[in-house]
Amino acid sequence: MFAGCANDRTEAAQVVEAAMRFRRADNRDKPAMADALRTTRCTAADVCRARDACLASAAATEKALQMKNEVEKGLSAIERGTLARDSAEANALPQKLDDAENLLKQGFELLPACDDEIMALKRTYGLR
Repeated sequence: MFAGCANDRTEAAQVVEAAMRFRRADNRDKPAMADALRTTRCTAADVCRARDACLASAAATEKALQMKNEVEKGLSAIERGTLARDSAEANALPQKLDDAENLLKQGFELLPACDDEIMALKRTYGLR
């Protein structure tokens, strides 16, 4: 096997593993797993295409989870009385929750493209 081919196979395996770690992660760990996928090295076009397809889904999901967490913190602050119910921040919470829901939907809709690219890498590079 040529050095470039071995390197491509290694990168493909790393992208596949990073994508699977993101999928298996608990919601609280998904941002770190998205960062790991984001920083996974790729030089071969097919490996980069797979990473980017999976990252599109992961990034939308990551942002949605961060926004959902912000909404939860805001609601908690309202309950504790540290955030006024009529404040601009409190009034923005419903829209933020809607935006998070839309991002989650977007992340889910982008999963098939990620799946297709991961399967292509597995076939091309003989990965499990």
